Amino acid sequence: MLFFGPMLFLFSAPRLRVRVRGGKRVRLGLRAQPSATYSSDRGGTDTIPLRQPLPGRLPGPHPGGLPGEFPGRRPGRLDHSHLTRPSFERPALRRPVEVVPAMNRRQRGGYWLLLAVWVAVVVFFWQWWLRPSHVGSPLLFALMSGPLFYVGTGLASMYLLFVGNMRRPVPIPVSDPGVRAAVGRVAAVSLTVPGSESLDIVRRQLVAMTRIRYPHDSWILVDKVHSPEIEALAHGLGVNYFSRHDEARWGKAGVAHWNQRFPPFKRKTKAGNVNSWLDAYGHHYSHFTQFDIDHIPVPAYLDETLGYFSDPKVKWVQAPSVYGNFEHWTARGAAEQELGLQGPLQMGFFGFSRTPFIIGSHCTYDRAAIEEIGGFQPTRAEDHLDTVHLAARGYQGVFVPEVIAVGDGPETFETYLSQQFAWAYSMIEVLLRHTPRLLRRYRPRQALQFLFAQTWYTFWSLSMLALFAVPLVALSLNRRIATAHYLDFLAHSVPLSAAGALVWLWSRPWHVPGNVRLTWRGIVLHAARWIIVLSALIQVIGRVKKPYMITKKGVGRGPESLSLRPVAPYIAMVVVPLAACWGYLAAHRSGPAAGYLFFALQDALVFLLVLAAVLVREAADGGPGARRRRYAKPVATIAVLTVATTATALASAGPIWTAISST
Repeated sequence: MLFFGPMLFLFSAPRLRVRVRGGKRVRLGLRAQPSATYSSDRGGTDTIPLRQPLPGRLPGPHPGGLPGEFPGRRPGRLDHSHLTRPSFERPALRRPVEVVPAMNRRQRGGYWLLLAVWVAVVVFFWQWWLRPSHVGSPLLFALMSGPLFYVGTGLASMYLLFVGNMRRPVPIPVSDPGVRAAVGRVAAVSLTVPGSESLDIVRRQLVAMTRIRYPHDSWILVDKVHSPEIEALAHGLGVNYFSRHDEARWGKAGVAHWNQRFPPFKRKTKAGNVNSWLDAYGHHYSHFTQFDIDHIPVPAYLDETLGYFSDPKVKWVQAPSVYGNFEHWTARGAAEQELGLQGPLQMGFFGFSRTPFIIGSHCTYDRAAIEEIGGFQPTRAEDHLDTVHLAARGYQGVFVPEVIAVGDGPETFETYLSQQFAWAYSMIEVLLRHTPRLLRRYRPRQALQFLFAQTWYTFWSLSMLALFAVPLVALSLNRRIATAHYLDFLAHSVPLSAAGALVWLWSRPWHVPGNVRLTWRGIVLHAARWIIVLSALIQVIGRVKKPYMITKKGVGRGPESLSLRPVAPYIAMVVVPLAACWGYLAAHRSGPAAGYLFFALQDALVFLLVLAAVLVREAADGGPGARRRRYAKPVATIAVLTVATTATALASAGPIWTAISST
């Protein structure tokens, strides 16, 4: 439901009665409680900290004043009972967010022309491909046609849909009376795990947060262990420190309360860390911005985002999540992969449904709305699940298409794979275990947008698997997928591919960051990604439990930072097509499926190039001595695979030429 009223409320209920484990009841009175009693896992009772007063060293006052003190929380969950309170805001001052098209008139004309061309080439290809006379094996034809449609037509069509709906928000200055009526005290929060990020990276973020111009409180949230070193660093820079593992401050019971096996205070998770801070100090703030430790904000960050909360429907404000450490080829390639997402797609999501996706690297939130959904959601994709739950309650977001924070991308190929696996695993979990029960609560446009985004990992990885495997199956069975001639296929498919590339190039003015172009780096990572995504899909379906994975930053590379282990799947992706070729040559030599030798060799060559690019670039990041010691075995593997691929191509050349030249 839409909340057109205030974001801060006063509590009117006389008492709150809470039942906790073991049947023990705890009464929480009207005033904020420093602690409460709950049943412990060890038997008996423990005392836990609840809402805490702000440290006396915090700066103030802040625009809009402080929200009222709220009752203590019910142990084990985030309490949002105060959301029923009457407002002390001035609703007449609130103003809705206005939007303007991202395209000018000339660009809009170009869009409609491009759309017409796209429809024409799509019809041209599919009316030809789907002719009954082209069907070879019905099963193989169907297994090829579905993925071909999704990858070659469906994705570009949806991209065009969202590009056509791109909108920009009209800026609302923070000095606007409506903003001061809506925004109270503000916090800037960053998170770190000692050992996963270097102290230099932590210091860099703390300094950056203190330089944000809009009055706010800066916080560093430390998980895994209490860190006196980071605490001293924070205090020296004027940043507040919080660790849910600090027994000296919270006691053993408090640490246990904030490190549970289940949400909202799930241990070893980003969501549990943020929710613990919200439980202790969140009630002092109307809004907060969360930064990953490596995403450095510009001083005007809050000035660029807070104004939109003047609209009572807006509960989060997102800006592009971009990387800046382009000295690492994987970081540059990962940035290239997201050029369309961080610009055209996010602007399109905003214009299409007012629901841009939250990107957890940095985002500004309405604190009461986050508490209403139970805090940050307990998955690796907590950002997207937060979007899902906020949208299900009728709330909206705003996308600001300006780079106001820059972070660090994955520094090695292995780190890139781990990051992609974690994202894919969590997004597929959201699709299978959360979306079905929430889908009916979305508006039709939101449902279409969410299903498009959430099914991408699943459908794309399965489509790529089919496009890779079906020709190999056809070889093993010596059956034709389709009866169309290869050159005829090229004549009809090349215009489709060219139009798809044209769509991408035409949307270039809205790509973010604007100074990055697609290079071999993004192409190599894209070719490598679907295998790790497929692995995540299989493990989600198999209910394989995975721990929360943290992307390490700035902690250096060990002498064994790259081995054959992370590239083993790509070695297999070279060997399997070559084996299929030799199996066909040994069993048939020639026949109706001989032309698919070409596609098998193409698959092997693609992954051989991926392997070579990865190993060469990873080796280039080390010194000459490191290259000799660490990469002798991988380079030897590449040499063997190159020889095998060349030999297979020579052996297959005759049958392939016969198949192509035949009428």
